[in-house]
Amino acid sequence: MKIDENIQIFISEGEELLQEMESSLLELEESDNYDEVLAKIFGAAHTIKGSAGLFGFDHIIHFTHIVENVLDDMRNGLIPTSSDLITVLMRSRDYIITLLEGLADDFEGDKTEEEELIQLLKAFKSGDSEPPVSCDSNNSVADRENATTESSTEHTLTDHYHLSIRYGSDTFRQGFDPASIFQQLSDLGEIKETVFIDQNLPLLDELEPEGCFVGWEIALKTDVTKEQINDIFKYLEDCQLTILSPKSHFSEYQHLIEQLPEEEMALGQILLQTGSLTSDELQQVLNQQNENADSGEPSSKHLTGDLLVENQMVQQEVVNEALNKQFKVREQKQKALTFVKVDSEKLDKLINLVGELVINGAKLDQITDLVANEELNESTESMTLALADLREVALGLRMVPIGMTFNRYHRVIRDISKELDKKIKLEIYGADTELDKTVIEKIGDPLMHLIRNSLDHGIEMPDERIRQGKPAEGTVTLQAQHEAGYITIQIIDDGKGLDANILLKKGLEKGLVKDSEKLSKQEIFNLIFAAGFSTANEVSNISGRGVGMDVVRRNIESLRGNVYIDSELGTGTTITIQLPLTLAIIDGFNVSIDDESYIFPLDMVHECLTLTQPQIEEASMHDYITLREEVLPIVHLKEHFDINHQQLDGETISEQRRRRNNIVVVQFANKKIGLMVDELLGEVQAVIKPLGLVFKGLSGFAGFTILGSGMVALVLDIPSLIKQVVGNEHRHFDSLKQKSIRSKGHRVIH
Repeated sequence: MKIDENIQIFISEGEELLQEMESSLLELEESDNYDEVLAKIFGAAHTIKGSAGLFGFDHIIHFTHIVENVLDDMRNGLIPTSSDLITVLMRSRDYIITLLEGLADDFEGDKTEEEELIQLLKAFKSGDSEPPVSCDSNNSVADRENATTESSTEHTLTDHYHLSIRYGSDTFRQGFDPASIFQQLSDLGEIKETVFIDQNLPLLDELEPEGCFVGWEIALKTDVTKEQINDIFKYLEDCQLTILSPKSHFSEYQHLIEQLPEEEMALGQILLQTGSLTSDELQQVLNQQNENADSGEPSSKHLTGDLLVENQMVQQEVVNEALNKQFKVREQKQKALTFVKVDSEKLDKLINLVGELVINGAKLDQITDLVANEELNESTESMTLALADLREVALGLRMVPIGMTFNRYHRVIRDISKELDKKIKLEIYGADTELDKTVIEKIGDPLMHLIRNSLDHGIEMPDERIRQGKPAEGTVTLQAQHEAGYITIQIIDDGKGLDANILLKKGLEKGLVKDSEKLSKQEIFNLIFAAGFSTANEVSNISGRGVGMDVVRRNIESLRGNVYIDSELGTGTTITIQLPLTLAIIDGFNVSIDDESYIFPLDMVHECLTLTQPQIEEASMHDYITLREEVLPIVHLKEHFDINHQQLDGETISEQRRRRNNIVVVQFANKKIGLMVDELLGEVQAVIKPLGLVFKGLSGFAGFTILGSGMVALVLDIPSLIKQVVGNEHRHFDSLKQKSIRSKGHRVIH
């Protein structure tokens, strides 16, 4: 179902708020800034409830309101924070996510799950709280007045009721005169102070004559009950009302300040609008400021907040909260000037257009080379430089910090460690390392699988760790860093590590390894990535080290990445993932085979060689050459991909090989191979395009690109190629390395 754009914005912003809510809930258990963190959590829930009210999503309002009540009791010290409560709030947060996602399909949630969560939340409530006070219970956006006790240690701030009223745009249409409330309130008691609120007034050309856009802050001294005051508004359906009782607590004023419009206001204006200060008191302080300035008093004597506290007009806590509101509004305004939200589809279109410019720029370069015109050459060179800058800026727009992905695993580790009865903490390094948004979206699930493996089968139980001289609390570390056009992500645990002997034994049992084979430690660890390989003795509902690891590797390799494992028995395991920074446009190296062009990712090109005659003979007879006392595996790409465009009649394979003397040495994941080609054509910018379903079974290629000449060139998947060569022939080359054959020399092409 296609949903309204405004509702889509509500869902998107709601999900962002709930992500912040999850982070704050995790922080709440150990935070030194308890009140501040709890205020963020409450604010997120309150904002979602209020926004849901604008669209009439009553099921979201209903559930979020119950969550909000519990959070409010926590703010007032009526409910102590506990691990169990955090867990229930986490589940409630997840359920709100479900409700938001269900809006597209008119799904209003699992009522059984909802009822269970409601009962759990109510179980934490300390007594019955008053229902929210509002003009209409179904559209309430007002605060609740919480039950207080005689033993409360909070400051009492007023001896009168404070009414915060915001009329809805339909107030006049309902036949209600906003000013009529003053006569009705005067009948109940004495109106001590009024402040007219006009922040919602639209511009003159946008003003609706029948619309109401005003409100008031009113101080009312009376002996009547809150219910009697609320009765004045009970027939008015479209308004927002908050009533603070006499002797209200700081937390109630704190929340009222938080709900003020996100507009820059002076400190006195904030306090005036929340009923913390009267206009007479404010004027008195302003006069005192002027007197202090005229008498040459220090500047510290001119501060409004200090004078209000000194004169005992407003409590310090309320002043601090108002100052905090000022700071947040200015910070948000600065961010609004700095950041602009853009639909990701628009960014994708921009990248595609930049790609077309890159292709056409390459064509122009070729044309310029054919035309001997100095002015044209200069213009083309200038355009090429500008295009390179445009490419970098455009690709940078798609880059997002990987910390956004890393942070979601705090929750995973908390929940699983509780389930396993283990003590585990998560450490994150390099969270600001940026990666292409597309890559980040696809790497989340593989990372989740690897982390769950570490938690379940890597980290030991606390008593076992203590026996081994380790801290009872295990550590899982996530870190990221850039390396030459790639990002390296590592998942490190300080658990029991991998036993190479057990892995090898399991490999022999499954027929993955022959008795005669001699595997390196790294190769034994890589057995984990074989389909169906597992060393777990029992089936776990969390993970099984090895189960599904073949899928993990396949997903990573689909991103032109690689994954490998290093482990030390008794010390821990490190899983390293290498991924390209972007999947869109790359710097490439162009070569030809039988007059067909092929592109290698430039970051993986280690060097280019022109072979000597002895090396040509060696390469023609074998699939290796000796280079600097090392054996270098060689792939004859013409034969590997079965390219036979220029095969001469009766020519043997060895004779074909002797006609080639250029090798491109490529490197990935600490492994090198040499790729035999006909010609080295130089560097190009390549816009990688997918091959499509027709070529789904074609291995060794990452995609294709269009060259400046208009020719299509295939982009080689170097990691896949290295994997094929090393995987099939590593034992052969290991034996050759032992011969230590000395190279006869070569010439390097720069």
